[in-house]
Amino acid sequence: MIIFTFQVNSTNLPEKLLNIPINLISGESTSLSEHKGKKAVYIKFWATWCQPCRKEMPHFEHIKNEYGDYVEVIGINIGINDDLKSVEATIKEFGLTMPMAIDKNGDLAQEFRFIGTPYHLLFDRDLNLIHRGHKANESLDNKLALISQSKAVNLLDANSLSENETNLKIDLNDGKIHALFFTATWCDWYLKESRPQNSKNCISAQKNVNSLSEAYPNIMWHGLVSRLWTGSKGLKEYKKKYSISHSVDIDKSNHLFHQYSIKDLPTLLLIKNNKIIIKITDFSDSKELEKLIGEQKA
Repeated sequence: MIIFTFQVNSTNLPEKLLNIPINLISGESTSLSEHKGKKAVYIKFWATWCQPCRKEMPHFEHIKNEYGDYVEVIGINIGINDDLKSVEATIKEFGLTMPMAIDKNGDLAQEFRFIGTPYHLLFDRDLNLIHRGHKANESLDNKLALISQSKAVNLLDANSLSENETNLKIDLNDGKIHALFFTATWCDWYLKESRPQNSKNCISAQKNVNSLSEAYPNIMWHGLVSRLWTGSKGLKEYKKKYSISHSVDIDKSNHLFHQYSIKDLPTLLLIKNNKIIIKITDFSDSKELEKLIGEQKA
């Protein structure tokens, strides 16, 4: 369901592109390979005379301020009908603080397959290209948000998690009915365009679970959020967004998601004495859900 994944030591870019020097106007030089495994990279090609580029400059600086600790933001002026003086004037006008380059000989435009300004490129930390487009739109913002949230849980290094973080202590063999609600903090908004039905189902699911957890307190309710691209900040925002009062945690070790083979988000499991008694993945009919849950006796 997610368009891109993080892969260890893997990239979909050719070596030439990874290592082509990006000569900054500061006199320094950088390259994509310099950031591999450390930061995601967001590159924007622009021109001082490009009106859409100029309109997007506040957004460009916002990205640097919002995600600069986790995403390397680089501006590349295309060097057509432009010079250092005009570039510096634009930098001053909009208060731009990201590293800036001028593509004087057109090598960068050639290698990055530039076809028109503005031109946005986003690479994950393993330098897989995950976004290419001409607009600073919701799709770009969503991917930047997901990329930045991956900082909170290092999916590639299990040793970075303490014992308390990796194991959720839930006794499912205590004779009580437990409702395990599996979802993700991003499935409502990130899938809005690519999987609209899934997005609606995620929204309906959380709202229904909120109501059901209040209506049936005899059932032990546990919200379990996917660890993908989600940290404590994302979880806190999600809980506030949906006014969640029941227990909800990130399954940081992915133990329960894996144990119950959760491949569809959202999914609700009712479990008693380690046995699944109900599995629900369609949350469109609230009355049917209430009937199913109401029939269960603790």
